[in-house]
Amino acid sequence: MLWAVGLGLVAGAVLQRPVGAQVRDTIPKRDTIPKRDTIPKDTIPKKDTLVIRAAARADSILRDSLARRDSIHRAWLKADTVKTPFAHSELPHDREIARRLHWNRDSLFATGAITVADLLERVPGVSTLRTGWIAAPSVGAYLGDVRRVRVFYDGFEVIALDPRSRGALDLTEINLWSVEDATIEQAAEEVRVYLRSWRVYHTVPDTRTDISTGDQQTNLYRGFFGQRFHSGWGIQFAAQQFGTTPPSIFGTSNDQLGLIGRVGWAKNLWSVDGFITRVGRHRGDIIGDDETDRIPALESTRSDSYFRIAYADPDISPMWAQIMAVASKYSYTGIRTAPIINLMTAAESALAVAPLDSGVFRPQYVANLGMTRGALRVSGGARLFPLAGRSVFSPMGRASFSTPRLNVSAFGQGKGVDSTALADVTAEVTPLSFVALLGGAGRSWARRAEKDPFVATYLRGQLGLRVHNLWLIGGVIRRDSVRLTPPRAFDTLFVNATETSANGTTAAIRGQVWRLINADISAVKWKEAGFYRPQYQTRSEIFVRTKMLDRYPSGNLGIMASIVHEYRSSMRYPTALGETRLSSGYRTLSTVLEIRVLNATVSWQFRNFLGERYSLVPSFIMPRQTNYYGIRWDFVD
Repeated sequence: MLWAVGLGLVAGAVLQRPVGAQVRDTIPKRDTIPKRDTIPKDTIPKKDTLVIRAAARADSILRDSLARRDSIHRAWLKADTVKTPFAHSELPHDREIARRLHWNRDSLFATGAITVADLLERVPGVSTLRTGWIAAPSVGAYLGDVRRVRVFYDGFEVIALDPRSRGALDLTEINLWSVEDATIEQAAEEVRVYLRSWRVYHTVPDTRTDISTGDQQTNLYRGFFGQRFHSGWGIQFAAQQFGTTPPSIFGTSNDQLGLIGRVGWAKNLWSVDGFITRVGRHRGDIIGDDETDRIPALESTRSDSYFRIAYADPDISPMWAQIMAVASKYSYTGIRTAPIINLMTAAESALAVAPLDSGVFRPQYVANLGMTRGALRVSGGARLFPLAGRSVFSPMGRASFSTPRLNVSAFGQGKGVDSTALADVTAEVTPLSFVALLGGAGRSWARRAEKDPFVATYLRGQLGLRVHNLWLIGGVIRRDSVRLTPPRAFDTLFVNATETSANGTTAAIRGQVWRLINADISAVKWKEAGFYRPQYQTRSEIFVRTKMLDRYPSGNLGIMASIVHEYRSSMRYPTALGETRLSSGYRTLSTVLEIRVLNATVSWQFRNFLGERYSLVPSFIMPRQTNYYGIRWDFVD
C-alpha cells in the first residue's frame, strides 16, 4: 500500500510541468497578485524611485518636444514656399558710363533718400526745388523745365493733379518707401523715374518695421506686412506716418500718412492684382525769411489705384503683355493765394483768403505688349486719358539692344496730357576696356494751342577714359530754345518764360579711388545762368561699401559710409511783376552711415552739418543742420 502511494507521488511530480505548459492562465488569479504590503520595503529606495520617475517623465517630455519641433519644422518647410510673383512693369536699361542709376529695395534705402527728390539730385542737369524739410513741396526741373521730370509707378504715369501746381508734379506725393526697385533713365530731352512696387513671394508672413527720428521734431514710423497663400492668392499692406515741426519763424507743424495695399493672384505665367497707393497730408504754413512770402497751409489727399491683368514677365519672358485700368484722385483743401498785382476790392480780398476746396479725378488705361530675343528687347503700347468729354490717345514704343560692347535704346511717345510728343535715342559704345562713348539725341513737339506748335532738339554726349579702376568722364549738353513752365506751387507770381538755346559742359569721376574708397563726382557748367537752373552745379560723394567677407564670410554684416558735398550757384525766377528774383548759391556737406547686422539695419544721416544758410527758392530758407537716424528690421514669422 505504501509502495503504491509513493509511486503515485513520483508520477505526479514528473507529469506536472508538461501539463502546466499546455494550459496557461491568461489572467492571473486575484490571490496570485502580490499585495502592496507584501513587497519588501527596502527593494527600491524611495529616493531612487523618484529619480527614475522624474527621468522617465523628462524623457517623455523630450520625445514629445522633439516630435513637436519636427512637426513644426516640417510644417514650416511646407508653408515657406516661394510662389509665382505678382506682375511688375517693364524696366528700361539706364545708360550711364561707369555707374547704374538703379537701386533694389535694400540699396535704395541705403542711399539715404527719403523722397524722390533726394534720388534725382544724383542726375547731372536736374535741379531740385524745395522750401524746407521732407514735408515741404518739392519739384524737379531738368534743364530748367519742371515738366521734363516724369515719374512712372508700376507702368502708369503719375500725373500732376494739384490745380495750384499748373502741371509741375510735387514729388512728396509719391510713396518712395513702398517700392521694390527704382531706375532713373536720363534721356537727352527729359528724365524718367521708374518705380516698381514692393511684392511678396513667401507663403509665411513677411514683416518689416522702420522707426526713425531726428531734428525738427521729426518722427517717422513704417510697417510692412505681406503673405502669399498656396492657392496663389496674396495680400499686402504697408503704411508710413511722419510728423515734423520746423522752427516757429519758418512755419508750423506738418504730418503725412502714406498707405499701400494689394490683393492679387498669380500662378504660372498669369497674374491678376488690384493695388492702391495713397498719401494724405497736413502741411502747415511755410514762412519766408522776411515774413512776407508764405506758402499757405493745406490738407490734401492723393490716391492712385489700378486693376491689372498680366501675362509673363517683361524682364525675362520671350513674350509678355499687360493691361491696366488706373484711377487717380486728388482732393485739396487750403487757402487761396492773394495776388499782389492791382489790389482787389474788399470782396475780392476776402475771397482770396477763403478756404479753397477742389477735387480732380483722372482715369487712364494702359496696354503694353513686348518681346525679348537675346540682346533685343522691343515693346509697344498705348495710354488713353479721358479728359472732360474728350480723350487723349498716346501711343508709345521702346526698343533696346544690349551687348558687352554696344548698348542702344530708343523711346517714343505720342502727344500726352501735357500736349507734348517726344522721341529719343541713346547709345553707349565700349570699343576698348578703358574707353567708353555715350551719345544721345532727343526731340519734343509741344502743341498747347492748335496754331502754336513748338519744336525743340536736345543733344548729349560723353567720353570716358579708365585709369586703373577710376573713370574720368567729360561731355557736352545742348538744349534748343524752349518754353519753361514755372513752379507755381511755391509762388503764384512765377510765370512762364521763353529761353534761348543753352550749351553746357559736364564732367565726372567715378569708380575706385583706393581700396574700399569709391567716388561718384559729377559737375555741370552752363555757358550762362538761365531760368530755374543754376550756371554751376556739382555733387561729390566719397563712400565706402563693404561686407567684410574676409572676416565675416556669412555676409551677415554690411557697412556703408559716405560724405556728400553739394554746390549750386544762384538760380533765376521770372515773376509777373517784370522782375527776376534770385535764390542764393550754397555749399553743403552731409554724411550717411548704414550698418546692417543680419536683418536689422541702423542708419544715421547728418545733412548740412556745417550749418550753411541758403535757399533753393527765393525767400524760403532751407534747414540748417539736420540729424536723422533710425532702424529698419526685416523678419519672417
